[in-house]
Amino acid sequence: MLTGEWIVEPHRTVRSASAIAAILALTATAQASAQSSYEHVLAEWRSQRVATLKGPDGWLNLAGLYWLEEGPNSFGASADNDLVAPEGSAPPKLGVFLVEDGTVTFRAAPGIPVFLGESPVTEILLTDDQEKEATLLTSGPLAWTVIRRMDRLGVRLRDYDHPAVTAFAGIESYDADPSWRLKARFEPYPEPRTIRVPTVVEGLGWEPTVPGTLEFEAQGQSLSLEAYRSDDEFMIVFADATTGDTTYPAGRYLAADLPGEDGTTILDFNKAYNPPCVFTEFATCPLATPRNRLPVSVEAGEKYTQEP
Repeated sequence: MLTGEWIVEPHRTVRSASAIAAILALTATAQASAQSSYEHVLAEWRSQRVATLKGPDGWLNLAGLYWLEEGPNSFGASADNDLVAPEGSAPPKLGVFLVEDGTVTFRAAPGIPVFLGESPVTEILLTDDQEKEATLLTSGPLAWTVIRRMDRLGVRLRDYDHPAVTAFAGIESYDADPSWRLKARFEPYPEPRTIRVPTVVEGLGWEPTVPGTLEFEAQGQSLSLEAYRSDDEFMIVFADATTGDTTYPAGRYLAADLPGEDGTTILDFNKAYNPPCVFTEFATCPLATPRNRLPVSVEAGEKYTQEP
């Protein structure tokens, strides 16, 4: 009997080791498959991000940002205009923006073709970007809308033939790292707050609604970010220990879904993205507040390299 016991036990050990090896192999395969699937989803997100930047509503084709004064503001390529379009992009006199009591009317110069969609325009009251849809006018390759920032009105000019679109080489990013896809708990304030956030434009602030904070764990630390309400999602402007080193000095942006029934959402820092002012000087980017500066290195998402 003793001999039999000594004969049987090694076989059991072999079978047990084989089972464990099989389980480990399956686990490793599942993990590799999940990683591959996540990298594929992230690659698609990054591809769409570049396509949006290069698209007609993207940041790469911006050709000007002009702040308007009360009364008439002449517009065209001639240097004697109040708003001077880039040389060669527009006729000497394209038209006039008339500002009266917070409204803006555009009047096209005689003989200059200006369109709203496919309809020719000679004079039109413009809706700014704080409304549901800003009025978009075009003339040749140029397009423009009115933007409103606090008590200031401006004209944002696009050039659909802008050379920056074709010259764009893409965005350098950290490798995909699923460990930076984190569950966060939403902690609402007793009442939503309105705060003033500085922007890259001196003296111009941004006043988002802040419904609460997002609490999460990363690198062994309990962390927190204020979330700004943006339509049907959260927008976060944050800085971290990489800011000014491998990432943009003014911080980065991150979108997140509103919390589910369990009060949580996902912060995927692999989708942390550069603000528009990385790609154009004609943006009014909000900056990260001291409240939203993380004491850890978020080595995920888009990078930034200062051009020489």
